[in-house]
Amino acid sequence: MKNKSFIIITAINIAALLFVLFSCYIKKHTGYALYNFAILFFMVAFLLYSLILAFSFRKLFCYVEQALACLLIFLMVKFNLPDRFALQIENPKFEKKIEALKKTGVNDCGAEIIDGCILFDWEPGFLDWQMVLVYDKQDSLQNVMDEKKYVQEGRFYVLYKAKKCFYMCAANR
Repeated sequence: MKNKSFIIITAINIAALLFVLFSCYIKKHTGYALYNFAILFFMVAFLLYSLILAFSFRKLFCYVEQALACLLIFLMVKFNLPDRFALQIENPKFEKKIEALKKTGVNDCGAEIIDGCILFDWEPGFLDWQMVLVYDKQDSLQNVMDEKKYVQEGRFYVLYKAKKCFYMCAANR
């Protein structure tokens, strides 16, 4: 019976980690502010769940597993791993949109073209800030990784390089 309990606990921990890993899609549909409240609630609830489990079983394995799961969830949120993971999944879709835009010249994908860069909305903004995926054909954003780049609509803060010529940026418009 104890082995079955540990298997169930491990399955719940894996499900929680996968939930956090794919939470970027929740953020896209709910918005940044609501997502932050939801992920904070989830982390607190999972921490309380972990403490209850650890104290009810009183086994070292349970303590270590729950502490590791809580640490991994915190690190995933801290280093923005859900966005980076979703970007690797979504990047081929954006590449197809860019190729279609180049071939037809018709912007039917909701992209903005500013100063030679193609911008795709990544998540709904909060106040004046918005996360955007920027395709820079000349790859000039590589030189401004820790600075801001001014464009005619506002400025970009490059957060990280997603792929060659693709950058995740915070845009202030």
